[in-house]
Amino acid sequence: MEVLVLAPFNEEHMAQIREAAGEGAVVKQMEYDRAKLFDKEIEDAIAAAEVVIGEPAPRMLKSGTALRFIQMTWAGSDMYTSRLQFPEDVKVANVAGSAYGPIVSQYIVGQILAIMQNLAIYCRQQMTHRWDFIGPVKTLEGAKVIIFGAGDIGSQVAKKLRAFEVGSIVGVCRDVSRKREFFDKLVTLSQAEGQLIDADVIVCCMPSTPNTANYFNKRRFERVKKGAMLVNAGRGDFVDLDALYLALSDGTLRGAALDVTNPEPLPVSHRLWNNPFCIITPHVAGKAFGHDAGTEDRICTICCENLRRYVAGEQLTHQVI
Repeated sequence: MEVLVLAPFNEEHMAQIREAAGEGAVVKQMEYDRAKLFDKEIEDAIAAAEVVIGEPAPRMLKSGTALRFIQMTWAGSDMYTSRLQFPEDVKVANVAGSAYGPIVSQYIVGQILAIMQNLAIYCRQQMTHRWDFIGPVKTLEGAKVIIFGAGDIGSQVAKKLRAFEVGSIVGVCRDVSRKREFFDKLVTLSQAEGQLIDADVIVCCMPSTPNTANYFNKRRFERVKKGAMLVNAGRGDFVDLDALYLALSDGTLRGAALDVTNPEPLPVSHRLWNNPFCIITPHVAGKAFGHDAGTEDRICTICCENLRRYVAGEQLTHQVI
C-alpha cells in the first residue's frame, strides 16, 4: 500500500503515520501548493497512491487509479461533497468532531468579548492617537446566545460561554433529538429564524450546504434584535456581506467579526473593510498547520486512527463519502 501525505506534518507526526500504515506500506510526503493549477508530479503521485492524507484539488482526482481513500486534515469537506463528479470507490473522511473545537471556540469567544468591550473601535482610534470614550459596553451575563452549528466547535463555544453566566444558549443543528451538553435548547435551521428576535449573540459555525447559502440575508437581519452581534467562523457563504454591511450601518448590529467571507479573500474594494464595527481576519481561526500545536496533534491522531481502520478494513470515523 502506498500512502501519499500532502499535509505539512512534522517528523514526529510522520513517524506516527508510518506506524499506523503498518509494515510494508510505502509512506511518502510531498510539498503541495494548491494554488498551482497544474502539477504533473503531484497528479502522478495521487494516481499511484492508495491513500492520500491532505486535500488534493478535485481536478487532480481521476477515475481508474489506485486511489481509494482521502483522509482530510480539514473539518469542512464541501470541496468534495458538493462535487457531482467524484471517482467511484473513493472514501473521504475529514477531522470534524474534535480537532478544531478548542482553538476555533477560543477565537469566537475572543471576538465576542472584543465587540462587547468596543475593542476594535478603540484599536482603530489608537492609530490616530485619540483618547475618546466610545460608549457603553455590554456583558455576557444573562445574554441569550444562538449558535448555528452545534457540533464540536459550537459545543466548545457553548462550554466556554457558560463560564460567563450567559442566560441561555440555543443550538442550531439537524438532529435535535440527540442531547448535546451545554445547550439549553436545540432547533433546526428552519426553526432558527424565530430565535433571532431576542438573541444578543449570534455565532455562525455551520458547514456549507445549499440550505445554508446566504442564510443571513437582508430579510433575516431585519428580524435580528437591535444591538446584537454576530461572529462567523464557519463558512463565508452563510452571511450575505452586503446585507451585513447594511445591518452594521443602520445600527441593527452592534458589531460583527468575520474569519470567513464570500469570496475569499475579501476584495480590497469591499466596503466592509472600512466599517468600524466589523472585525475581519483572513480565515485564521482554525488553520490546520503552523497555528496551534495542540490542533496539529489532534489532526494527526484522527488521521492515524482512520489509517489503522482503513488497513484493518474497519468503519472509518468522520466519513463523509
